[in-house]
Amino acid sequence: MKKKILIVGCSFSHKVWDGNDNLHECWGDWITKEIGDGIYVMNLSMPGASNELIKRIVTKKVLEENWDHVIVQWSTIDRWDYPIQHEEHNQFVRYWPMGSNLEGKNEYFYKHYYSVYGAVIDTLENILFIQQLLESENVSYSMITIGNLFTLSTTIQQIQNLMESGGDYYNLKTNVLENIERIQATFEDTDGLPFLLKKINYDKFVFSDEERNPMGGGMLEWLYKEKNEYPKVNFHFDKHQSYNFYNEFILPKILIPNGLI
Repeated sequence: MKKKILIVGCSFSHKVWDGNDNLHECWGDWITKEIGDGIYVMNLSMPGASNELIKRIVTKKVLEENWDHVIVQWSTIDRWDYPIQHEEHNQFVRYWPMGSNLEGKNEYFYKHYYSVYGAVIDTLENILFIQQLLESENVSYSMITIGNLFTLSTTIQQIQNLMESGGDYYNLKTNVLENIERIQATFEDTDGLPFLLKKINYDKFVFSDEERNPMGGGMLEWLYKEKNEYPKVNFHFDKHQSYNFYNEFILPKILIPNGLI
């Protein structure tokens, strides 16, 4: 019987087009290509998806179907999306994953409601919810990240810079947790940030390095430290980089240890 794997993430786990109409496979595609008939992969990663949307996709599919393993690729903490009414088709309600930008409805949200502290809380709650859901359903799982979630760009100014640079996360580093304890004191009666940080099972994450704060490195750090390379296709992995990530990271650190091949 084929092993069933569910993958949910953002564009870093999705196919990507280059400027010459070439489609570059993602690392999830290489699982099927390399392993073949012994495995079934459903990849529901969505370009621009926030961690809230990733959480909801995982929740739906885990409650709908049985899986041998789920791989969740968390995106940056600053992204926001929400199910809204389609402006041209009033009968439809859908998500509009916008990635990290200040356009459209996102502009109002970021201007009036966004905060780095809120983004941290939301991210940790999403992670903890999915861990508890998967464990309650007895589903084997692994988690990876686009990069270290607490060092990627997060402020509104950094999101603006990200838009202007076309999505270049490499040059937009910060330290989200640097002043978080001081900020958290303001919300000590309502938010449990220290407890969330302790409750999350970091052993379920497969990091590309062990320099944790508390998160370790993700896909971007792996590419730089292991290959000394930069994402080659619109700030995303090309097919060769995706293959290397599958072959040198996903295969030995997730697929083989979890008995999926």
